[in-house]
Amino acid sequence: MVGANNSALLITLEHRYYGASQPFADWSTHNLEFLTSEQALADVAYFIDAKNQQFITENGRKPDWVLIGGSYPGALTAWFKSKYPNHVIGGWSSSGVINAVNDFYNFDYSNYNNTLKSGALCPQLIQDQYKYVEQQFSTEAGKDKICT
Repeated sequence: MVGANNSALLITLEHRYYGASQPFADWSTHNLEFLTSEQALADVAYFIDAKNQQFITENGRKPDWVLIGGSYPGALTAWFKSKYPNHVIGGWSSSGVINAVNDFYNFDYSNYNNTLKSGALCPQLIQDQYKYVEQQFSTEAGKDKICT
């Protein structure tokens, strides 16, 4: 219904280790021990449990939760519904990644072929920009700008 008040609330969660939720000062292998999809699912469950307590206190009931995600968040959405079925009433997984591919050259190849339709200059400009960025990050000044 257009214009209906459904008393909905949209919340976007940040995946741990990204943005302000970086728990350690560096990205060493040892410090990445908690950067797992299982931990991400547990984080969402913990968040929902905490918010449910808040909503019960403030509104006398807990809300119905629906997760939505695309690509990796889409996979998390599907996995969450499977692992924590009583936390959400539904989930929408758009293009959820189900098979990890170590060297996914087909993605780059597809982008190259599609940009080539605009002429040979288009993919060449994209390649040149990637080379420029890689070169900038290979300098000492560029390394200082990574993850800041």
